Amino acid sequence: MALKDRIQADVKRVFMNHSHFAEYHTWNGRRFQCVTDDETALKRKNNNVVDVNWDNNTTETLVYTPKDGFPGRAMPNEHVLFDNKPMKVLQVQEDMGMYSILLVSFDPKAVRNV
Repeated sequence: MALKDRIQADVKRVFMNHSHFAEYHTWNGRRFQCVTDDETALKRKNNNVVDVNWDNNTTETLVYTPKDGFPGRAMPNEHVLFDNKPMKVLQVQEDMGMYSILLVSFDPKAVRNV
């Protein structure tokens, strides 16, 4: 079996397996299977450092999903509803049949009076 075939088998058997990593989410109201990663997105946003001292009132999420099961399209600068939350697509990358989609939401933080 070629390496490419083994990787594709592992994607379905391990990475996109609900017993391991995958979850169901919605994209513009349509249910699909994916893996989300907020920590990697946070590191990218804060220059590879997990630090919450600097915050520009945005939340970034990386979504990994198989291309063949994706319910629609993902284009940079497009606005979408991810789990019924308005978000903007920053980046879309395709590798070996998988999409890596970077989403951002602009969430104003509450101000606490001291």
